[in-house]
This record gives sequence, C-alpha cells and structure tokens, in this order.
Amino acid sequence: MRTMSTYIQRKLERASLNPETFNKELNQSIKLLIASEIDELAKWFVTFTKDKPQLRNYNNKNAYDRNLLMRF
Repeated sequence: MRTMSTYIQRKLERASLNPETFNKELNQSIKLLIASEIDELAKWFVTFTKDKPQLRNYNNKNAYDRNLLMRF
C-alpha cells in the first residue's frame, strides 16, 4: 500500500523541472498531509533538494509551510 506522502513525492519529482511548479505543488501537498507524513516528506525534501538548490531557494509567500520542511 502506498502512502499519501509517497504519492506526493512522485508528484514533486515530476514537477521538479520547474521551481515555480515545484513550489506550488509542495505548498498544496503540505496542506493535505498529517503531521507524520509531513515529517516523512520533510526528510525526503532535504535529500531530494541536496543537489538542487534552485528548488530550495524559492520565494514562498507561505513561510510557515516552508519552515515545516526546512527544520530538518
């Protein structure tokens, strides 16, 4: 059984070619997840964006969502 966070990770991987689209999908995804799934997504985010600084350095109007991911 696939978890929601696994589905969202795949969705974000497809959106990663465009930082604006990635940012939009990331913010939408965080709103759908429960706390444990956000933690899982945050760990994935750090690993996935390690060699993709353009995905980490985006203008985010919703700083709260960004902080959820950047705490890892």
